Amino acid sequence: MPSQLIYQPHIALKSLVRYYWTLDIQLCDESMLNIHVMADRFPRIVIQCLNGKNALHSAIYENVYAASLKGIASKPALVKMEPTYSHIAISFFPHGIKALFGIDGRETTDAVLDLHHFFPRDVIQQIMEVSHNYTRISLLETYLLKRLSAMKAVDWRIVNFLHQCPLTPYGRQLKYYQISERQFERKFLQSIGFTPSYYKRVLRFENALNRLQHSYYKSLANLAYELGYADQSHFNREFKQFSNLTPIELITKNELVKESGSIVAE
Repeated sequence: MPSQLIYQPHIALKSLVRYYWTLDIQLCDESMLNIHVMADRFPRIVIQCLNGKNALHSAIYENVYAASLKGIASKPALVKMEPTYSHIAISFFPHGIKALFGIDGRETTDAVLDLHHFFPRDVIQQIMEVSHNYTRISLLETYLLKRLSAMKAVDWRIVNFLHQCPLTPYGRQLKYYQISERQFERKFLQSIGFTPSYYKRVLRFENALNRLQHSYYKSLANLAYELGYADQSHFNREFKQFSNLTPIELITKNELVKESGSIVAE
């Protein structure tokens, strides 16, 4: 059976790092597994712990690396996973990659990049070679804490929007920020990789996904109404746009593993 564990970051990193998570799968069946990657606000670093081997394959991405930086996702993709698999990953808040590594959000959106361009090769190699999760996390965290001293300042308005956008009308936020809509959109794109309006659509989709996966709804029509979709048809169309699945297809999927923005299914 798959083993998936979540670890909390150092307190100094909590505003940038959501969590570390490990995934280990060892199946007798030799069939490839399907990872349904969905629209997702959270960039991540993934380091496969398979002696440098890459066990992920996709026709969507130009390359998939044994150690990768994956940006936020505006659209769904299908990735194939070999039945023997192991990784440690870092899930960042939307502004975390820009803050820690200085990378323009637009450059990482819908992209899988070679981590060796952003992370020391010796640290990556050590993480791949050690067998204990706490040692792997210690190596990751030591480097991230060093990056804090060179961290790029993130415009406070970007961070405020991430927290307040579900609750506060956009016009009121712009007035509070004392910035034009065009200027704010440009800053937001550079930091996050989405426009503010697209970010809000993906956030609403993620809320729907979470409620479907945890059965927090009375009916699909009721869920569509509560989340502010025009009607159930609108909900179904947008859900499929961001996941390649209808809500009904998601509910009936045989999920082996689920993590923010993706599910692993047979």
